[in-house]
Amino acid sequence: MNIAIDIDDTLTNSFDYFQPFVAEFFGVTVAELKERNISYGNLPAEWKSRELEFFRAYYDKVVPQTTFKPDAKGGVNFLRSLGHKIFIVTARTTDFYTDPYKTTAEELNNGGIIYDKLICSFDKAAVCRENGISVLIDDMPHNCEAAQNVGIVPVLFNSKANIGANVAFRRVNDWKEAVREVEEIRQSIAGEMRANN
Repeated sequence: MNIAIDIDDTLTNSFDYFQPFVAEFFGVTVAELKERNISYGNLPAEWKSRELEFFRAYYDKVVPQTTFKPDAKGGVNFLRSLGHKIFIVTARTTDFYTDPYKTTAEELNNGGIIYDKLICSFDKAAVCRENGISVLIDDMPHNCEAAQNVGIVPVLFNSKANIGANVAFRRVNDWKEAVREVEEIRQSIAGEMRANN
């Protein structure tokens, strides 16, 4: 199968990693951000007008060093060893980065992630459809919903930003669970194909 995988808060621990930078930029304490469960991906409305300025000030410099989930490398590389093609699909553009592909490739290399193709695009559902993706693993419910609407099976990776979202998607907490879900999906698709022949 072709599997699309998001980066931030799916492969990495971006929410926690970015809190000190958010605190520095907006002049608050990390403790306040933790208390309010705020980071780069869910800035309060009163900070939104400076969001792009924040991204441009930090992303090129700090993204390559983002900490990866401890089991991300093993999980992704195991899926690839089973014969799955791994597409890293991230919503990174030149609006936020000088060169999103260069910065992201450096980050993935630092995390030891082996992949077949890197795609930077906000429209993950279109990317999935165009590349014959069967499964999207992402932490953003709206990406999962858009993928599901075009026939791709979504797997929602639990994160601090989405934990309260009421969704019907498969949810996973770590890469061991993600690998199990992908295997179940593969078996289900194979069973459907056999039943249709």
